[in-house]
Amino acid sequence: MAIKDLLVAYDGNENAKRAVRFAVQMAQKYDAKITGLHVYKPKEYESQYRRWIPESVMKNIHDAELAAEKSIGEDFQSEVKAAGAKAEANWITCEGRPDVLMPRYARYFDLLIAGQFRSVDQTGGGSLNAEELLLRSGKPIIAVPATYEPQPFKEEAVVAWDGSRAAARALTDAMQILETKKRLDVIRLIDDEDDAEKRVLPEHDLIAHLKAHGINANLVQLKASKREAGRTILAHCAETKPDLLVMGAYGRGKFGTFLFGSTAQHVLRNMTVPVLMSH
Repeated sequence: MAIKDLLVAYDGNENAKRAVRFAVQMAQKYDAKITGLHVYKPKEYESQYRRWIPESVMKNIHDAELAAEKSIGEDFQSEVKAAGAKAEANWITCEGRPDVLMPRYARYFDLLIAGQFRSVDQTGGGSLNAEELLLRSGKPIIAVPATYEPQPFKEEAVVAWDGSRAAARALTDAMQILETKKRLDVIRLIDDEDDAEKRVLPEHDLIAHLKAHGINANLVQLKASKREAGRTILAHCAETKPDLLVMGAYGRGKFGTFLFGSTAQHVLRNMTVPVLMSH
């Protein structure tokens, strides 16, 4: 199944705008459509204060919120147009909890694209929880770095592989993208605790699997401790400048001890290339 339906989390901040630019590039390459989504949570007032607020004031507050939402939607369309999109994108705005509604909407799309997460818990706008998005949506997420500037795709990608369930899930979710790349580096980190068998068999099987899909994959073995895993992965990406880094967000292998473990955290906070993560 080809990539045809992209969802972009958008709230008007700079990180979200960079996500739009990347989404437009993907849409042009895969002939896909783009939908922007903003979930906003209305202002809440404690009951002891709410009863003293006149209904006319509450209506004015609600009207102001609707006007702000309209402005965000218009801004999204402007960003899509400025990025060179051939057609106007769809736009959805809804009221509710972002950590609940965003994952629900994501289930109806191929990918959710969001701006870089400032921390494990937030995106640039502070309204989305990365862990909840992955756990609840059942869909892969592409996080776009805050430093991202559009440039022609090199048609190269990197996969961080440790043989874990999460790495396998991410690889499968990214296969539609990877099959279009001219080169794929499969990073395998080794340290002093690895034995000879672990260094050879699993990765050679994976390379054969990828080549069966017509992917020009090659194994890149890098020496690094678990503590240095994230830094080593990003150093390789800084050197090769791929279009995309693919990695699992959860697992008990080298790339993550628990959901958004130290390696995933480091990558999300310091990435310089778009990162596809799955759970």
